[in-house]
Amino acid sequence: MQSGTTETMLSKIEELQHRLAESEQLIEAIKAGEVDAFAVNENNKSEVYTLQSGDYAYRLLIEEFGEGAVNLTEDGLIVYSNTYFAELLKLPYEKVVGSFFTDFIEADSKETFKTLFAGALSGRSKGEINLTVGDNLVPVYISLTSLRPKLATIGIIITDYTEKKKHEEVILKYQRDLELKNIELEQSNIELNSFTYIASHDLQEPLRKIQTFCNRLIENEYASFNTSTKDYFERINAASKRMQNLITSLLNYSLTSTAQITYTPTDLNQVLKEVMNNLREMIEDNDVTIEVSTLPALAVIPHQLNQLFYNLISNAIKYRKRGAAAVIKISAALIQVSDFPSGQAFPGDAYWRISVADNGIGFDQQYADRIFELFQRLHPRAEYEGTGIGLAICKKIVQNHQGFIKATGQKGVGSTIDIYLPQRVPEPV
Repeated sequence: MQSGTTETMLSKIEELQHRLAESEQLIEAIKAGEVDAFAVNENNKSEVYTLQSGDYAYRLLIEEFGEGAVNLTEDGLIVYSNTYFAELLKLPYEKVVGSFFTDFIEADSKETFKTLFAGALSGRSKGEINLTVGDNLVPVYISLTSLRPKLATIGIIITDYTEKKKHEEVILKYQRDLELKNIELEQSNIELNSFTYIASHDLQEPLRKIQTFCNRLIENEYASFNTSTKDYFERINAASKRMQNLITSLLNYSLTSTAQITYTPTDLNQVLKEVMNNLREMIEDNDVTIEVSTLPALAVIPHQLNQLFYNLISNAIKYRKRGAAAVIKISAALIQVSDFPSGQAFPGDAYWRISVADNGIGFDQQYADRIFELFQRLHPRAEYEGTGIGLAICKKIVQNHQGFIKATGQKGVGSTIDIYLPQRVPEPV
């Protein structure tokens, strides 16, 4: 009885050891990716279990991941290709496998591929080549890896560069266009410098002579002129003065556009004080009150800020209301970009808003942008003298400081010019 029991137990132990050995073999096979499914017999029934093994997942990935993948023998024969690569070549799968990879390479790229392939035989290599697809060339980037010692093959991943090359061509076109624009801009600057020289010398010299001789005739012969002759000379004098003002204004605009930009820490209160001293006679003669709050110290081009304040204050005095006390208010406030209207982009994080407000004749708000254009006038020359360049110079100066300028007006009430200058030192452009 005891002997039978021992034999039974030994038999069961042997069976368990056999099943354990099979299980261990199966586990090793699963680990190695050698099986995708296995069968288990239990209670005289067979159950089949499918494995999503690491190897299976890898093969599925190679088929589906949207890149070409091939395996080549060491003499370049394709022994495996995923579906993507065959589709890239627009060939059936059976036309790809069994062919040499070089059969699909453009002639000019074959030497490059030969070098890359030789490098891959001892490790890895990467590079760009062109494939031939029908009558077309397809630029690709290939990454080659030796699969030795496990397999005597070279694995290649192929990335289609068609879209990338298109983008590169667009970028190159933009670069070429930009280079041409820069050449044109450089030529324009040369021409502008020539104009500056002409305006400052050649144009002004004959004009000075006209003014000089007219003044001599008026001083020496005016009493003998008849009424018509006096009128003619007065018109010549007035026209020559307008021409002088126009040339001077154009010269100032040109110098503002072409001047070397060097930012210097500057107290704007001192700049404004100097401007008001220069305009003292004009301010006193027209009984103008100027109220000034504290201005900031900023990195600016000092002489340009001097001209900016000069143009704005003299403009406000020129367009004062007749018969009313003229008041000009100059103030400053630090404005964060987050406080600006949404949808606008600004390079800085904060700006000083410097406002020059007056109670003069004002203007219709629909012309707010027009007043900063060259030669634009909202009022007849007979009523208000000017060249129509002063505010255009102001706009150019503010742009040189990477700021912006706005005008707000109400006809018969007054106007405000707001200048926004970056709080921090801007990079030259």
